Amino acid sequence: MRAALSWLAIGGMSIAAFVHYGNHIPQLKQLSIFQQSKQTDSEGTEAETTPPSGSDKIVSVTSPLQQLMEGAKADKPAEDRAPSKLVPSDLIAPSPVGTSGVILHKTFSVATAATFSFLIPAHAATPHLHGRYQSFIRQAGNQSSEEAADITFLLMNEEQHADFLSGQPADVLFSVDASHDQDVNFGLPTSQNQPAKFYLVFRNSPAEGKKIVQADFTVDF
Repeated sequence: MRAALSWLAIGGMSIAAFVHYGNHIPQLKQLSIFQQSKQTDSEGTEAETTPPSGSDKIVSVTSPLQQLMEGAKADKPAEDRAPSKLVPSDLIAPSPVGTSGVILHKTFSVATAATFSFLIPAHAATPHLHGRYQSFIRQAGNQSSEEAADITFLLMNEEQHADFLSGQPADVLFSVDASHDQDVNFGLPTSQNQPAKFYLVFRNSPAEGKKIVQADFTVDF
């Protein structure tokens, strides 16, 4: 009898324990689900608020046309990209040294004076005048030269020639006394950065009548 009562008491206690834990199991499950949901929400929020590594860098997108243009700029020589600065040597014209030119090759008549101008280019270091003239009373070739056919030869620069035209006494670079057959060799002044102009003047006395002159002149530089 005692054994039966003992087993009965044990059974009742087991049933009470089963009922008690049975009532708490759904609450434990709900608590577990709630904690998992909260953890998931927390991770999702962190993922939304925390940008992935490197997401704060700005990515530059370049079109193929822009890449082509930038490549052309990179390949372009530096002297083409920037305008070159002028230096004094860029403004200097080539020197005429070693050249020569004919300034007069003509037969002409002189009543009072005959003038022929010529130009020496800039940067001519040692210009030199070479020439010869002959004068005649009548046409050249019909009669030999005579002393009566003498004329005066003058070489002038621009300032001297201006004074000569105005009737003022003028200095000259070079002159030859009256002659009918004369060689001329004269070193001209060096020209600087600008061309220099000179004049050949053949002068005759009007009282002696018109004369014929054959002249050949060149300049060596």
